[in-house]
Parts: sequence; C-alpha cells; structure tokens
Amino acid sequence: MRRAAPDPSDVHRRLLAGYGPQGWWPVTPLTGGPPVYEPGRTRPLREEERVEICVGAILTQNTNWGNVERALAALRLSTPRLAWLDLAEMPSRRMQAAVRPSGYFRQKTRKLKVFARAALSRGGDTGEWLSSGSMAARREELLGLWGVGPETADSILLYAGERPSCVVDAYTRRIGERLGWWRGPSYDEARDFLVRRLPSERGLYAESHALFVRLAKESCRVRPDCGSCLLRPVCAHAARARS
Repeated sequence: MRRAAPDPSDVHRRLLAGYGPQGWWPVTPLTGGPPVYEPGRTRPLREEERVEICVGAILTQNTNWGNVERALAALRLSTPRLAWLDLAEMPSRRMQAAVRPSGYFRQKTRKLKVFARAALSRGGDTGEWLSSGSMAARREELLGLWGVGPETADSILLYAGERPSCVVDAYTRRIGERLGWWRGPSYDEARDFLVRRLPSERGLYAESHALFVRLAKESCRVRPDCGSCLLRPVCAHAARARS
C-alpha cells in the first residue's frame, strides 16, 4: 500500500520539535566576526544587515555558505562599510578579488553591481524598497534584475525584506521528492505546492526553509541516512528503504 504524503505543516512541526528554531538568515554582529544565527530574533534589522543579506543571497548561488562567509569577510575588508553606494563605486577588480572564494567571481561582481545600482535608484533604503508595494510586484522587479533568479529573489524578500515569500532550494526539492510531494518539479511548481498548504507567515517560511537545509545536511543527504531522520515515520522513501 502506497504511503500518503505528509502535510507540509506536519513536517514543519516535526522538524521544529526536533531541531528547534534555526535563526536564519545569519548576519554579522556589531562586534565583528563571522555571521551568526539568532534563533527567535525579534529586533528590527539594521540597514547594513539587510544589505549583507542581499549580498549573501547573491554570493551563495552555486556554492556553500562557508565560501560565502569567506567572501563576505573579504568584501568587508575592501570597503569602508557594506552599503549600496560603496559597493556600486568599488572598482570591479577589487570586488572580484574579494568575492573570489564564492566562485564565478566575475559574474557575481556584475550581479552585485547591478543590484546595488537598482537599490540606489529606489532610494538606497533596502527595507523601505523591499517592503513597499505588493510583494508580487516587488518579486517581479527583483526577477527583472540581471543575475537574480527565483530562489535569490525569494530569499531577499523573505530575509532582507521580512515578507512572506516562500523559498525553495535544491534541498527542499530533494526532501519533497522523497516525501512524495512531487516528482521533478520546476521551482514555481514546488513553491506553489508549499504556498497552497502552508500559512502565509514570514516566520514560518523562514523556519521551514532553514529546517529543510538542516535536515538535508544531517540526514536527507544525496545518500540518505534514513535511520537518523526526524521524518522517517512519514517518509515514503524511508518506508521503501525499510521494505
């Protein structure tokens, strides 16, 4: 008998109960050092933190977060402050050298320059720009910028703009396929599936995304460790593996 796919809300509750709040997106503290996670963060983000999140969302394309941290640290050493004007005016060669650890450094430099100019043309206040107007209109605007795809746009809206924009990454698609939610979906198909089944709450979307990332790294890897997985009781893939 085929196992029914679990409801995304139930999956979220199981992961949150097992892992606890994750505190994404990590940001650099005022005292310096690497970006840190702040589970349960309720304070408003500072402008520099919003800029850092946007920059990190672009730099994390096609690489891991460890490389992004190295690139962010180098970028901070290369400019007086992490602000759109400074990034827009930074010589491209200097920026390329800073973001090199994240890979595709020429393309990512161009993407950061395009994004910085767009932010400045909207007044330079990241929070005001991303939170103004309808979310659908702002998402379309971001998608119209060179180098900003759906995952990057949703990450920026969710974490920097603090709006309920559902993020789907490769980890989410892998987990969803094993749970029986979909089979080889496009980004928008997977996103629409979750949006229809989860409450439209920014905090829930942020935690779900972070919890999926943790699950994918700890258990639901390319070669899964189903025995340690919090979703083993409701996962179709785990059930097939046991049989």
